[in-house]
Amino acid sequence: MALVNDPVFPQTPKTGGVNFDATSQNTSMDPEAVAPSTLVTAGADGSLVTSVVYHGEVTVTAQKVVLWVQPGGTGNWYILSEKLQAAYTMAATTAQTAVTFVDKTDPDSAIRLAASDKLGITHQVDLAGHATAEWLDY
Repeated sequence: MALVNDPVFPQTPKTGGVNFDATSQNTSMDPEAVAPSTLVTAGADGSLVTSVVYHGEVTVTAQKVVLWVQPGGTGNWYILSEKLQAAYTMAATTAQTAVTFVDKTDPDSAIRLAASDKLGITHQVDLAGHATAEWLDY
């Protein structure tokens, strides 16, 4: 972005998601073996990520879910945050607890990405799941 005196505010709201099938991950959590699935690619002037949530879609053992960042959208991935999803047995009468990395009701938990950064996600247990993100490009 060229240097100007105009204020920069987050603008274009976006929503995206990633579906994981039963063979999309492995237990090594090595981004070179299984690249993180990209949730957000920041715009040319960066982005403000206002929500990131992961849901398991089947019965799962406890597992680690990891957020990664790839500066500039190329090269190495780096761990940004990780959380534990509790074990859960799928049933029609219960709701599985989501893993929330960025709570959209808490503005202080937002993640700021630099221009063209990628935000990716992996999960440790090789089972179906879904991750969603909401963000604003600057």
